[in-house]
Amino acid sequence: MEIRKILLCTDGEGPAIKAEDLAVGIAKGVGALICSLYVVDPFLKKFADEIYAVGRDEYRDYIDRTLHDEGNRVLKEFQKKAFDQQVEVISKMRYGSPEKEILREMEEGDYDLVVIGSKMLATWRERFESYNLPEKLFKNSQKSVVFVR
Repeated sequence: MEIRKILLCTDGEGPAIKAEDLAVGIAKGVGALICSLYVVDPFLKKFADEIYAVGRDEYRDYIDRTLHDEGNRVLKEFQKKAFDQQVEVISKMRYGSPEKEILREMEEGDYDLVVIGSKMLATWRERFESYNLPEKLFKNSQKSVVFVR
């Protein structure tokens, strides 16, 4: 299997940083392009309805800006990491459910490999609260996926 294009799903946290390092190593070794994907999950915006009408719009705007800025920060940090290793990167940001948006990107992109960080979920509560994204991606994807812990 030839690897020309890698989809890296990142949020800039622990396991995702390890996934970034692995994706860069693979891309550097085989000369592949990395598409780094950050998904802005609008989960926090649903609480806007609980806020009194006076501050609701400001809250929504603040959450939008904060989530967007965080995504840009993570993507820029990864671009620098890849650039330092002479690896070509394109960055994408999507908005919505991480599961749906990652699967949509997998379908739309012509990726040979997908790399994503995966947290160790020891208890049922942790699995429930995390939505068990790696398992859902594994079950619903036809692409080769590497989960990094």
